[in-house]
Amino acid sequence: MENSLIIGVFCYNRVSKLKRCIEALLKNPECANLDIIFFSDGAKDASGQKSIKEVRDYIDQLKGFKSVIKHYREYNYSTGPNFRTGLTFLSENYERFIIVEDDLIVSPNYIKYLTDALEFYKNDHTVFCVTAYVFPIKKGEYHYDSIVYKRFCSYGWGGWANRFPDVIWDNQALEILMNTSPGFKKRLNAEGADLIRMLRKQISGKISTWDIQMQTHVAENRLKVIYPTLSKVSNIGFDEESTNTSGVNYLITPIDDGSNRDFKFCPPNIISPKLQAQIKSPYDFSTLVIRKLKNDFLKFTNNIRKAD
Repeated sequence: MENSLIIGVFCYNRVSKLKRCIEALLKNPECANLDIIFFSDGAKDASGQKSIKEVRDYIDQLKGFKSVIKHYREYNYSTGPNFRTGLTFLSENYERFIIVEDDLIVSPNYIKYLTDALEFYKNDHTVFCVTAYVFPIKKGEYHYDSIVYKRFCSYGWGGWANRFPDVIWDNQALEILMNTSPGFKKRLNAEGADLIRMLRKQISGKISTWDIQMQTHVAENRLKVIYPTLSKVSNIGFDEESTNTSGVNYLITPIDDGSNRDFKFCPPNIISPKLQAQIKSPYDFSTLVIRKLKNDFLKFTNNIRKAD
């Protein structure tokens, strides 16, 4: 397990998106020397079996990696449990892992950026993980290729096994933490007005997710997340096929062309309030309200079209 690294891919029933995702991933030259593991969720009912089979037929013929490992779920775990069990498996069997979801298109230097970052920050346990996504920012005179921030980002990231044992997944335990930890709600919402609402939805069963548990861990333990100054990933998941993503695609951002393979990482104690404010701005209360109004309008117009 020492110094081991693997790529973990989480997928469900979208073979066309998965193909685009893997084709982009294979443009990273490191893939030929890396194992990849697929956590493929099962169908919800008989009508979904065909699309699941298409996904798995594609994985079964896949080449270009050192080896392909398959975790095919016999039934539908749903998004949250599929990720939770997958991340638990990775953290118990590998020292480091790089995560890709089936609706992500990564740059040709995605793997290089994350592996270099995982090596650079490995000894600082105040750093929880490294993400390869960032909103559009104006870098100015800032001369590093990474930014220290405090919000977990699931859109393409890498982590270390030794950071994960204390993440709380159980909804009852999360509710106890929310109601008993002094200053918890303010601390969680400090990085976005959407977070406490998301946690409540997870606890109540209205959503099945996994990233709010990660952010709860980051916020409660005052941890750091490392962002790039230029995104190495784009999200293509904003459509009716998506489980937890729909409506206005607020994640559109400039993408690295992949030519840079030498990165200057900032020390974890270097904080740039101006850059942090730019990363946080899409989650400000006013921005979230405007986005919700736009999404409600889209749903309304879509329902009218379907009725016609």
